[in-house]
Amino acid sequence: MADRLRVTELDFDTIKSNLKNFLRQQSYFTDYDFEGSGLNILLDILAYNTHYNAYYLNMVANESFMDTALLRSSVVSHAKLLNYTPHSAVAPQATLNFTVLAGTTTPGTMTIPAGYYFLSELIDGKSYNFVVNDDITVTKSNDAYYFENVTIYEGQRVSYVFNYDEGSNPKQIFVLPDSNVDTNTLKVVVSPSSTSSITTRYNVVTDILDVESTSEVFFLEENLSGKYQIYFGDDVVGKKLPDGAVITASYVVTNGAAANKANNFIALQSLTDTLGSTYSNFVIQPITSASGGSERESVDNVKFSAPSQFATQNRLVTFKDYETFILNSYPNIGSISVWGGEDNNPPVYGTVFVSMKPKNNYYLSEAEKQRIIDEIITPKAIVSTKCIIRDPAYLYLVLENEVQYNPNKTTDTEESLINIIRNSILSYSNANLNKFSAKFVLSKLQDVIDSSQSNSIIGSKTNVRVQKRFLPSLAETKTYVVEFNVRLHRGGINDRMISSQFDVLDALGVRRTVSLEEIQGSYTGISSIAVTNPGTGYLTTPTVTITGDGIGATAEAVIVNGAIESIKITNRGINYSRAIVTIKDTGSGYGATAVATIDSRYGVIRTIYYDSNAQKQIVNSEVGTIDYDTGVVTINAIKILSVSTTDNYLRLSFESDKGIITTARDTIITIDEEDPVSIVTKLEVSYN
Repeated sequence: MADRLRVTELDFDTIKSNLKNFLRQQSYFTDYDFEGSGLNILLDILAYNTHYNAYYLNMVANESFMDTALLRSSVVSHAKLLNYTPHSAVAPQATLNFTVLAGTTTPGTMTIPAGYYFLSELIDGKSYNFVVNDDITVTKSNDAYYFENVTIYEGQRVSYVFNYDEGSNPKQIFVLPDSNVDTNTLKVVVSPSSTSSITTRYNVVTDILDVESTSEVFFLEENLSGKYQIYFGDDVVGKKLPDGAVITASYVVTNGAAANKANNFIALQSLTDTLGSTYSNFVIQPITSASGGSERESVDNVKFSAPSQFATQNRLVTFKDYETFILNSYPNIGSISVWGGEDNNPPVYGTVFVSMKPKNNYYLSEAEKQRIIDEIITPKAIVSTKCIIRDPAYLYLVLENEVQYNPNKTTDTEESLINIIRNSILSYSNANLNKFSAKFVLSKLQDVIDSSQSNSIIGSKTNVRVQKRFLPSLAETKTYVVEFNVRLHRGGINDRMISSQFDVLDALGVRRTVSLEEIQGSYTGISSIAVTNPGTGYLTTPTVTITGDGIGATAEAVIVNGAIESIKITNRGINYSRAIVTIKDTGSGYGATAVATIDSRYGVIRTIYYDSNAQKQIVNSEVGTIDYDTGVVTINAIKILSVSTTDNYLRLSFESDKGIITTARDTIITIDEEDPVSIVTKLEVSYN
């Protein structure tokens, strides 16, 4: 009996081969020449048909699940079941003060109409249109009209009018024809008929629990063609439209993230006040640059966000609730970190802290922060919980590379090779750093450097420094606390802390350009001993022994009511980097333990300059301290007059204490691409 036809292989060649094998097992085709016959064409058709059907069924099965779906329409359809609407493109927003100089004090009012536009400065050779999305009316003050804190949106404001016919459109669905609509700017106004002058503003549904049968609301969703559409209630959930109603939908069509950072604007349209006077003499003062713009949500983001958003159940309780909801509602965020006030230092109970890094910048503007709190967080958060948005704390890496290479194994010049190494380092940074909870691993970075030109690079060595930057208050006496949030390396003569230069007045009132210098301690003795367990039963003073890699440290225990109350240091000793405290008693006492604190984990910094003879001069011998364990540098009561850097930030940098750097909460590890000294590579020729 012939074998059955194999059906497990689904590619074309294998299907055709299986068909031939099956036919050869039949007595009619034992010696048949399939390749040279007309039957070969029929086998091709059968194989193609089987292959097409297998592919189609496989794709249908894939599209049935969100995890495996490839088509945007399928993913959006699955997300709809989770009550998730993918976010649209978002228009960048800017804030400005707009003054119209009238020249007369005659009382009057003026309105900037919705759709009034401004042109931005050139960004990459292109100017962008910014519009007002609502009418704004002010009264003349003295001889001018002052429009303060005006919010403008990048894009074109458009309006569409839809006529509702219940017979032809029973589901009350109206499609917005533009692809790059910013749904956050969408305004829907309904009139009961084309002859009525009554209009009602309808609001988009954000929480179905708030919708009643008479609620004047509309629903928003993305349809199968990728366009957004609105629809209305049925008198059970939301008010139903009357037959013949006229719906006007207005919104901004935007270019997304392209116009972020626009900061200067001009107005080309004149304005007319209620007195009939027309003006074109304007003063425009930017308050915040354009920010918050982003592209429409991608398929991959929808797959990630929809289940997470469903899990939050439209409320903000856990950390993940905040992260998911904010990322969905404000897509310009590149990375986010959320922690409770009980985990803050110092603790602030009843508070949630949020730190966010925007996609194309270091910090959010104050206007963006307030908008996120007012429009996104507060409506969904627990009433008794306060939210504070904290700027990310950036820890910059400064890399000094020494690379050996064989010039006979490459056609690249030294300059080209240095650029290749730099680009490889920046690729590593973009992939692994620039986000919260990232980890820097020196060994992995060196692998990246060595493999950037594997034929010619023999090996490399990288020295890593961690750098913090802060903006001093010039001409003001102030104490600065700089938190690195990582363990710092205690410097010696050749690897001390480095600081940028700044100007101060010395003791005689002479202006000096100084820098901060880390002082290497002349001794590293025991600074204190803390009792961690007082023990019990001590009738006589026990013996306290200090062992470690230093010499000379001694201490005595103080006994109160049979327990060790404290341990007094009688000799600090020298050259300790580690120390163990042992307590022994010849009597009946037991259980006491203690821990030693070593001076080597603390340092002193001073301000210095070099005179005309290149001799070091000290301005302040003890201007601050360094806690190497906690990574906190304190600069006490200093009056900084000016800073030598072009951005006016004062920089402090230490050698990394370890080859692996991790951070917590609001700290982001990054490499400044704009800083020419952040990556320095020295090449050494070797023919080995």
